[in-house]
Amino acid sequence: MVCCERSSEPPVPFQYILANLLAETGAAGVLFLDELGETVDVSCSDYSPYDMKILGAYLGIYLRQFDEFLTRTGLGRPDLIHVERERLHIYSRVLPDDYYLVLVQRRPALVGQARIALERAAVALERELF
Repeated sequence: MVCCERSSEPPVPFQYILANLLAETGAAGVLFLDELGETVDVSCSDYSPYDMKILGAYLGIYLRQFDEFLTRTGLGRPDLIHVERERLHIYSRVLPDDYYLVLVQRRPALVGQARIALERAAVALERELF
């Protein structure tokens, strides 16, 4: 079952991209985060939208701090961050204007396939929104 935030307005293109990424990878969830780490939209299968937004908020803090550290030390900006936990893989792809596309995948995960699908979705988001 796929869950998304529902509203009376018609879906916007990025909602299709998130839902397709979720379906293609069989992921637990997909998040689209803004520059502050706030969830713009979420698509999920294993967790509630609320749980995914909490994950996104904490991840957003981590991503901003990591980006600031890399910039401050002259190491550049990350393109992709992969966090591996006991039961999850979390992939975060940086988008223009400091937005993030996040894929949350159950473990064991097909890392290579997930990264390819995430990259395709990121390129589609960039084409639609930026």
